[in-house]
Amino acid sequence: MQEKTQTQWKKLRNVVSAYVSHEPEQKFGRRQKYLYLLLGAVIVIGALAIRTHHISTLPPGIYPDEAVNGTDAINAIETGHFRLFYENNYGREGLYINLIALGFVFFGVNVITLKIWSIFFGTLTVLGMIFLGRELFRSWQAGLIAGFLYATTFWAINFNRIAFRANMLPFILVFSFYFLFKGLRTGKKNNYIFAGVLFGLGAHTYIAFRAAPAILIALFIALILAKRSFLKTYWKEIAIYLLSMMIVALPILLTFYVHPNFFETRAESVSVFSPKVNRGHPWQALLTSTRLTFQMFNFKGDQNWRHNLPSQPELQSWTGTFFLIGIIFLFFQLSYWLFRRIKNGVRNDDLILPVLLLSWLLVMLIPEIMAYEGLPHALRAIGSLPAALLIAVYAIEAFRRWIMKIKKIYIRIPLYILLISTILFSGYISTKRYFDDWSQSPDIHPAFSQNLKNMALYLNSAPDSYHKYVIANAGGQIMDDGLPVSAEVVKMLTYYRTPGITYLRPDFDPTVIKFPAKVVLMYYDGVAVAKIKSTYSNVYVQKMDPQPGNGTDYFLININ
Repeated sequence: MQEKTQTQWKKLRNVVSAYVSHEPEQKFGRRQKYLYLLLGAVIVIGALAIRTHHISTLPPGIYPDEAVNGTDAINAIETGHFRLFYENNYGREGLYINLIALGFVFFGVNVITLKIWSIFFGTLTVLGMIFLGRELFRSWQAGLIAGFLYATTFWAINFNRIAFRANMLPFILVFSFYFLFKGLRTGKKNNYIFAGVLFGLGAHTYIAFRAAPAILIALFIALILAKRSFLKTYWKEIAIYLLSMMIVALPILLTFYVHPNFFETRAESVSVFSPKVNRGHPWQALLTSTRLTFQMFNFKGDQNWRHNLPSQPELQSWTGTFFLIGIIFLFFQLSYWLFRRIKNGVRNDDLILPVLLLSWLLVMLIPEIMAYEGLPHALRAIGSLPAALLIAVYAIEAFRRWIMKIKKIYIRIPLYILLISTILFSGYISTKRYFDDWSQSPDIHPAFSQNLKNMALYLNSAPDSYHKYVIANAGGQIMDDGLPVSAEVVKMLTYYRTPGITYLRPDFDPTVIKFPAKVVLMYYDGVAVAKIKSTYSNVYVQKMDPQPGNGTDYFLININ
């Protein structure tokens, strides 16, 4: 009976998985190698082109969270105080801001320089997906597919064009796991050093990375179960990896130890277990958060225009279909080898891949599941994106290898062309969704606070003969300069171009205004207008709207 059950399991596994993930890498000649390199280069260059096309005007504005990264970078340059952690705007790890400062030093303060690191890390992640896909699946085709999907998916394109530090997270995870698995395959110590350094660097990137060590724990258990005498054989490599990781992560960890409030600031304000957030129903909030999180891949994506095209899921339909199939395949492979390991003591490397991909996906969704704000939240879950695409590649690669085993060429070739065409079409649709469907919507203008950018552009172009003022009465967290975060957009874009701008808070004294003057109202306030009119005789209030009908208007008070 036991033998019959094992035989049925084995047959079912062969039907579902269609390949063995740890099979030797494909051998190919010089021409095939050059073709692989050429296609890889085309994908990376294409990814760079997609991420830089019209970057100065699309997205149309600068969101305050982007701008405060820029103003903190400017302050770091001027004071020489580059921090490991910046307290403004709920607190942010400092690496990305310090890199922006470096860009400002060499290329000046402008929109492109603000976004250049997001473009840089996003494009390099495409390269990393090519490497990691090939390493995990031992197939150069799988590597190219993984890179292509990351290059063209809306989720990646959109965020890689926004100056958010979260863009470093996929880069860190992809390259760290690439070097780790390359080290496991080749035994070379330098790969473990690179993997450890990169993973340690992750602590300096984005709050969601704090969940990532759980992936390592799951992977460590899988390696112990799959490989005989793993600890005895690999203890030196483990020590090198952990030491490299800790040396790099230690500065930020010590910062959190000395200032524990830094570690808790943002999480406390959005946690599902915060009474302010869950309104006394923590478990109901957790269930709702979990449901919305898992449905975002295939059904209902992020509803924020800044993060997604709200009518669409996070993954394009065909990619999402392969993702679901991959989930099924991986759960089956995991169940099969765990059953064999527990029941018969069988060790097999095929246990490792499903543990990596499934734990990566689930762990990097924890930061979103544990938050109860703006759900589903594609930015908070961005660390799961590479895993989701690699899971889709897992299914695609299974179908590709199944097709290649078909002996009748008149069936094999059309099926192969159909599979490749489906992948290319998926990438085309995702790219089109960004540059045609999403970019043409008027909703993206207020989503990126284009009116704030318009204020800055006007002040930069106003004659020098006028004194310039900004009444900073819009919303947002108060920064250490005393201004709301919304004012940081105007401040960053005018800082060097138009020095001498005076920022006034809502309770300002109108007598401090020198005329002639141009006074920008960040938010229309009749009381502020009345105060100025009661103080000065020649006052004209003007509505400015460079993009009528898009919610980009603001008010200007002219004092002559």
